[in-house]
Amino acid sequence: MDENINTIGKDFTLTQLIAFTAGPVFTNLLVSVLQTLDDSLFISRYCGQDALAAFSVSFPFFMLMDAIGMVLSAVSVGCSIKMGQKKNDEANSDFTTVTIITFLSGLAFSIILFFFGEPILRLMGETDILMPYALTYVRISLYTLPLLMTGYVFSRFYVIAGKPQYAVITTAMATFINLFFDWLFIVVMKMGIAGTALANSINYVTVFVFSMFVFANPKQEVHFVKPESKIWPLLKSTFLYGRSQFITSLSISVNGFIANNVQLALGGEVFVAAYTIVTNVQWLFMNSYFAFLGTVSPIVSYAYGEKNAPKLSKTFRQIFILVTLLMIMIVIIFVSGKDLIMLLYLTEESNPAIRDIINYGVKIVPYGFLFFGYNVMVQELATSVGNTKTSMILSMIQHILVQNVLMLAIPYIFGVNGIWFVFTVTQIITLFFSLYVINAYKDVYGYGRSGIATFVNE
Repeated sequence: MDENINTIGKDFTLTQLIAFTAGPVFTNLLVSVLQTLDDSLFISRYCGQDALAAFSVSFPFFMLMDAIGMVLSAVSVGCSIKMGQKKNDEANSDFTTVTIITFLSGLAFSIILFFFGEPILRLMGETDILMPYALTYVRISLYTLPLLMTGYVFSRFYVIAGKPQYAVITTAMATFINLFFDWLFIVVMKMGIAGTALANSINYVTVFVFSMFVFANPKQEVHFVKPESKIWPLLKSTFLYGRSQFITSLSISVNGFIANNVQLALGGEVFVAAYTIVTNVQWLFMNSYFAFLGTVSPIVSYAYGEKNAPKLSKTFRQIFILVTLLMIMIVIIFVSGKDLIMLLYLTEESNPAIRDIINYGVKIVPYGFLFFGYNVMVQELATSVGNTKTSMILSMIQHILVQNVLMLAIPYIFGVNGIWFVFTVTQIITLFFSLYVINAYKDVYGYGRSGIATFVNE
């Protein structure tokens, strides 16, 4: 093998792929644990359940920023394909251009929040009880939104640059910064939810500075150059690669908005707080999938750029095996961790109703992960090989058609506790569509028994 080959261009064995992804996945899982024990835990234990509910109700707006950040970070797919085609200069130019655009997009969100923060939060569903907490958080956080959004792009390019360990470093660094300053500002200085906002801001600044130094180094496989890419064609192609992630993030925002308002209507602020605790743990495990697929996707894109059907098929099989193992591990940990969740998030002064709600939810939610991993895998890998239309359709079916309809229907039919079944039922229904896609494209990418690989995305 050529010693100068890109790291993502290697022909990995299963053991090598595990070694390549283990660091980012398990570090991301550990970091996600610490982050879950960070903002939401500190807010729950030291600021109260109303503050936690306010934090949750404002979440859908921040998911809009996540949607923009995700779609722009999808330039990584196009860059990986270009690197597989040996067009590294074009890839670096595209990376630099999109980094600048992402920063400016974050600045636009900051300006919008500065002038219209309170009306937006009211639209999200913040009640008179919750509004003071939400306003405090937003008015501090808005100043570092450009750095937060640019971080989405940086995080996708560490692997492409052949430096997955840098993703480990930045996430670990961010987590421990958050933990320390949350403890300092909230526990020691008793600043309340303002302390969380300040801790997050320090985190974003630190990670941004570190990343800028990394990608300013011309010795990296991916680095900043003078941007020469044509903006509109680049944005168009980037949106095509990222539209599935965009639809997913946008749908999560809409779903969060619907869920929050359903809970406020049927269960009040106490249900929102309890639901937030369980879904924070749920997101913890979801992040392990995203970390794994984010690490292997550039490998898939590179093989697709080479039109290397045997390597592509082999990598698909390896990913399926590892996703299956990851799903089993997550369900076991989630189901067995109910008492720990209670211990960490709640105090003796916590509302007893929250314990009952959480106890019920944790009995239902984990089993959705038995199907979630395969759905995410199919969508992410479709994007990785440039089949963005299929990925987008699957995402729309799952998050817009199925999940939002179920979120509106089930709680009103079966009561507010019915909301806990929405995740699992959504994943089961979506899996049928994912299986159809797997069968439909077996001869396009060469993983079928025939071994045919047309590389034609219909």
